[in-house]
Amino acid sequence: MFRYFSAIVLAVFLFAGTAFAKPVQEGKNFPDITLTGNQTAAQLSYLGLSGSGPWQLKDISADFVIIEIFSMYCPHCQAEAAHVNGLFESLKNSKSNRRIKLIGIGVGNSDFEVNFFRKKYQVEFPLFDDLEYKIHEEVGEPGTPHFFMVKLIDKKELKTVTSFAGRMEDPQLFLKTLQKTANQ
Repeated sequence: MFRYFSAIVLAVFLFAGTAFAKPVQEGKNFPDITLTGNQTAAQLSYLGLSGSGPWQLKDISADFVIIEIFSMYCPHCQAEAAHVNGLFESLKNSKSNRRIKLIGIGVGNSDFEVNFFRKKYQVEFPLFDDLEYKIHEEVGEPGTPHFFMVKLIDKKELKTVTSFAGRMEDPQLFLKTLQKTANQ
């Protein structure tokens, strides 16, 4: 009985904290977050990175980066994994494939948990860990899943061009919307 009560109390505090959270909004500066985690040579090449990290967001070789904030424990993120994989495939096969990159950040997830998620859902794009919720806090503690598109052209001042909460309906339509935003 005590375990159930403890779990309910913990859930109330977690949801109460996120009820007042406000993710970085469109048009606002985006923090130059530090990225950590194991990446394959192909994933590093895709982002224009080298070494074993940590890396900074501004080090990614692209004009824009789409960031999915997820958690391996989030049932919506698990259900969304196939759509995000579809987004990645559509992006790779589009004319924007050099200008726009896609990454994921596993909030509250260790490198082991991120890799478990990567393997279970066959995720090919780079996923980074955020075990201590540092990135999550820096970007305004969004719920999961949450998508940001960040303009990296001016490496001194990263700008949020899209901040989208929840699941996407259609990966191709979502990509077209992001591409239109990038071309404005």
